[in-house]
Amino acid sequence: MGERAKDTRKLTLLSKADLFSKLDESELGMIARYSGYRKFEQGSTIFEEGSYTPELYLIKKGSVLIRKGVDGDTRDIARFLEGEVFGEMDLLDTSPRTASAVAENPATLLVFPKPGLRFRDILEKHPDVFARILQKLLGVIAGRIRATDKLVSEKTPWIQELKKQLLRDKLTSLHNRAYLEEELPGILEAKARTCLLLMKPDNFKTINDTYGHEAGDSALILIAETMKSRLREGEIGVRYRGDEYCVIMPGCSAEKAHELARDLLEAMKGMDIGQIIGGGELRVTSSIGISMHPGKARDSQSLIAAAFEAMMKARNDGGDRICDQETG
Repeated sequence: MGERAKDTRKLTLLSKADLFSKLDESELGMIARYSGYRKFEQGSTIFEEGSYTPELYLIKKGSVLIRKGVDGDTRDIARFLEGEVFGEMDLLDTSPRTASAVAENPATLLVFPKPGLRFRDILEKHPDVFARILQKLLGVIAGRIRATDKLVSEKTPWIQELKKQLLRDKLTSLHNRAYLEEELPGILEAKARTCLLLMKPDNFKTINDTYGHEAGDSALILIAETMKSRLREGEIGVRYRGDEYCVIMPGCSAEKAHELARDLLEAMKGMDIGQIIGGGELRVTSSIGISMHPGKARDSQSLIAAAFEAMMKARNDGGDRICDQETG
């Protein structure tokens, strides 16, 4: 069978799995391209508790048991059937696996990434594509957790830890875009008035291109820490995407939002970037957009879009300034 035919069959299998329901055909094709089939005999181990194998698995044929050691005993805690996906959390995490997987009967699995490839290398080769794919996967996974949480009478530690892993940005420890998109609708329902602030450094690209990605990552962390130091009780910091940062301000007035925005503009310019770029002087300026609910924004999506539009207007007008959706 030719490679194109094999990829077509993989794509068909992937498209039927709930986890990949939000991916378009080109994104599914990218997953298929870097996936490979593996066969397991009945009772054979797919991965062991404590191992580190950043892979996810889609069952083409057979079934798989997830087993965990509890008080010196081994218990089956889950069963996955044909068409289901497991291991997705371990693809996104750097921690050892917390359970084992065993083929309940002869099984054929589609494994991503396929043997010989590392997920990190694929990310580096296709950063934009896999950033979109991961964002969509995170949205689906976070939605599953929210639905599961409604069925759990008590918020158990493992639910809380899973949420923390899903909704936190690993580099900066801020909440991530998945958190913003999942939680903002509920915040708007709970609070009669909410402001959203979106900030983007004007000259981050200079740091990244001139001094390298390691310096860029260090700058992103410094920006996040500086922003967190300015947040007040109840305000929520988010790394929206790339070098864009967001602050959710429940119950906040437009005046308070502008006050924080002015504080952040000055704080960004006051950061000590010299330690990151190996000496020299570089002042980071930023563009900040503010949107308010209720107002022109009707819901969470339009609130985010309005803040982004205002931020881009501030940036296009020369940067180092604040723009809001109401006054322009």
